[in-house]
Amino acid sequence: MTPVATSQALRKHLSVTDGFVLYTSAVLGQSLIALPSIAARHAGPWSILIWVALAAVSYPLARIMAELGARYPSAGGVIAFIGQGLGQPASWLTGVLYLAAIAVGGPATALVFSAYLGTLIPLPGHWPFAVAATLLGALVLGACFDVSRVMRLQRWGFFVCLAAITVTLLLALPHVTTARLTDVSGYGLAGVASTGLICFFAFVGWENAAFSGEEFADPRTLVKALGLAVVAVGALFVLLGITVVGGLSRSVIATSDASLADLARLSLGAPATRVAAVIALALLILFMFTWARSAARLIYALAREGLFPRPLARMDAASGAPRNAALALGAAWAVALLAQLVLGVSIERYIQLSSGDFLLTYVLILLTAWRLLDIRRYLPALVSASLAILALVAAGFQSLWYALAAAVLFAAIMAARRAYIRLWSRPGAPDARPCHEAASSASLAAEMERIVLSRDEV
Repeated sequence: MTPVATSQALRKHLSVTDGFVLYTSAVLGQSLIALPSIAARHAGPWSILIWVALAAVSYPLARIMAELGARYPSAGGVIAFIGQGLGQPASWLTGVLYLAAIAVGGPATALVFSAYLGTLIPLPGHWPFAVAATLLGALVLGACFDVSRVMRLQRWGFFVCLAAITVTLLLALPHVTTARLTDVSGYGLAGVASTGLICFFAFVGWENAAFSGEEFADPRTLVKALGLAVVAVGALFVLLGITVVGGLSRSVIATSDASLADLARLSLGAPATRVAAVIALALLILFMFTWARSAARLIYALAREGLFPRPLARMDAASGAPRNAALALGAAWAVALLAQLVLGVSIERYIQLSSGDFLLTYVLILLTAWRLLDIRRYLPALVSASLAILALVAAGFQSLWYALAAAVLFAAIMAARRAYIRLWSRPGAPDARPCHEAASSASLAAEMERIVLSRDEV
């Protein structure tokens, strides 16, 4: 039987190159493959300006997250430094919002994977959902094994995909026409505003590397890997926006979300479409594994702090992976995918809901940054990032209901939790009361774990 340790420390094995891969693979993926076409469909040439604006504000936002992640390295990522700045309830709320975003974002991305696979193999009926379910299951399984081996595969696979995508974009540039880049007819202000929130999903992910902060020997590695990652991501999205809007016809943009495959067909002909589809599939797997890995560690961290059931804070001693947390993530994905199948929710809708959750977490992150970082040193980054997030909140407020519903549910759970603790605190309560009180206190639970581990070592 495989030995299992409770709340064992994560291994410190990640390098600068790993940090670059974690940053870029978390931000790219579905965003790079599908969102340029979706954005062009809703906003046309205006989408290029949206890409440029988001790329410009991406660095200060990412720098703030990297600085906070380096100062407070933890498997909990953003919840660690938000807890320092805004208190434990705010950190737990951030974790819940983040998990709610991944719960709907994961199935949507898996269906994009099915769409690309459909260009290689016919997928009739409900087969796309079966493929999506298989992919999600494989990602959960992958998150249960030794991450150092997976990171090596992820690193080389990502660089190969990145090189192929760059070549595809450069070959598509000669097909860009000025007429398509300047034709803004038919695109209204409402569509452009809503596109801003959709495009924001493309730059969600800078916080993902922070969830691995505990696994870097030097937490400052996060900051070192940031600069190159931001330049690479910003350049790719702007270049994609230009080639999609300026190179593809409106009829293609209106009917296809396969940006990469469409550009490959444009520059290299129909045979290249299959190659582009294979590259897209590989990149989606890499992207989703980064999210699965981050989400599993967040569940593990929240359980370690006492919000989630304690068994989710157990880690397999042999693989160094939080397997129970990964299985819990798989259960959440199964529910969300089933809801998408039964209710017929569109991929775009799920992306908007996920973006709304991420947007609210970014508001909390920025509030934390204003409290924890040196205002004089980081004032330009704080001001520019805050203004950008406020603009996105104003533009996409109609899609924030899911995030607000998650926040209300969290508040209700916390109220019920406090009532439960008070019940066990009454005079004459059963002897099990101290156990429940310990479970409700993250600091006391951590102290108990240290005592147990010390005893085991002796």
